[in-house]
Amino acid sequence: MFRALVYNKGAAVLHMLRRLVGDEAFFKGLRRYYAENRFKKAGTDDLRRAMEAESGRSLDRFFDRWIYDNEVPRLRFFSMLEGPELVVRFEQTGDLFDVPVTVTITYTDGKTTDHVVLATEASSTARLPVTGTIRSVDANQDGGAVAVIERK
Repeated sequence: MFRALVYNKGAAVLHMLRRLVGDEAFFKGLRRYYAENRFKKAGTDDLRRAMEAESGRSLDRFFDRWIYDNEVPRLRFFSMLEGPELVVRFEQTGDLFDVPVTVTITYTDGKTTDHVVLATEASSTARLPVTGTIRSVDANQDGGAVAVIERK
């Protein structure tokens, strides 16, 4: 049980980190981490520093919440069509987490589009382009965000 929890959480956290900082910064961060720590003992703080250097942003909260804490974020998800855009909002209760969430728009013709929305504040809003008549809007359909998400 411990092994499954630790390894599965580790993979999910790395996936969320990649979506948070973007592919370019993530892979540059991995290369930096490897280059700076090759043949040395390395830890989580070394990975954080490498990712911060390449992304140009502080990742203290991300690592504090996802690595050192045991809570799971709770998000409320809202969406509303405004002209040619879909406005989506995530509201967090409790401690703030940095959570990249995939929003999937399904159109009446069966086509889908995925958009990663960064839920990093108490209320995070994004405006997404719409290319047809919407059938449904789903949050975290891909399971990429470790969070409890409630649709409002």
